[in-house]
Amino acid sequence: MISEKEIQQQIDSYLRDENLELYDLNIVNFPNISKIEVFIYSADNVNLDITTRLNKQLNRLVVDLGFENGSFDMIVSSPGIERKLKSFRHFQLSLGELIKVKLFNPINNIYTFEGDLISVEEENIVLKTDTSEIEINISNIKNAKIEFKKFKERVKG
Repeated sequence: MISEKEIQQQIDSYLRDENLELYDLNIVNFPNISKIEVFIYSADNVNLDITTRLNKQLNRLVVDLGFENGSFDMIVSSPGIERKLKSFRHFQLSLGELIKVKLFNPINNIYTFEGDLISVEEENIVLKTDTSEIEINISNIKNAKIEFKKFKERVKG
């Protein structure tokens, strides 16, 4: 039986051949897969035509790996505007973006920071907040995501 990691490697390889990047992968109920969610990143626009085509192609790829056609749902999408930042690469792709970070251990008694991501190092990120620049060790980040306030302000207004 093929492993989750092997499925991920096959999908990642396929996407690289398409000049796309695997942003995140969620395989539900392995080994009796009920759903596979593939989130793709591209410096260019990811549109409906691309995700529809990839949905069919990646479904075929997983079937070729030995899983029964129709036994699982394949969902291919971009990671979205307010995407979660889970890996070092996610932070690299988000340089210059406004992000919100929640910490395991507080810095100056504060657990949550919001600011522009201005630097990504091997172990640390630097946020420029309204009042200062804060260096945060990546291992101290409980969760992080891009904040898209312009959209939220437009919806509220």
